[in-house]
Amino acid sequence: MADISFSLHAEQTLESLLERMSEFDALADLDMDIIDGVLTLEFEDGGKLILNRQEAASQIWLASPEGPAHFGYDADRDAWLNDRTGESLTDTLNRVLSAGCGETIRL
Repeated sequence: MADISFSLHAEQTLESLLERMSEFDALADLDMDIIDGVLTLEFEDGGKLILNRQEAASQIWLASPEGPAHFGYDADRDAWLNDRTGESLTDTLNRVLSAGCGETIRL
C-alpha cells in the first residue's frame, strides 16, 4: 500500500472506529478521542486502549490491557489483520472493549 494511501486508509479506519464506539451506551461515558492520529480510550478502571498508525510498517498498532498487537491491511479480506494471529482488528476490539466495560460490544 502506498504511503499516502496507507495514511488516508488508516486515518479513516480510526475515525470510523471512534464513531462506532461512540454509538454504544456502555462506552459513552468513557474518555475517547483522536489526537494527531492516535485514538485513545480510557476505561473506568484506568486501563487504556491506544490505536495509532505506524507509517514505516504500514500497520495500525494497538496497546490495550491485553498487551500490544500489530495489524496490517489485507485487501483481499478488506480487513486489518493481526500479524501474529490473523485475528481482525474489529474482533480484537470487540473482545477488549467488552472486557473493559463489562458489556458485549460488536463494532
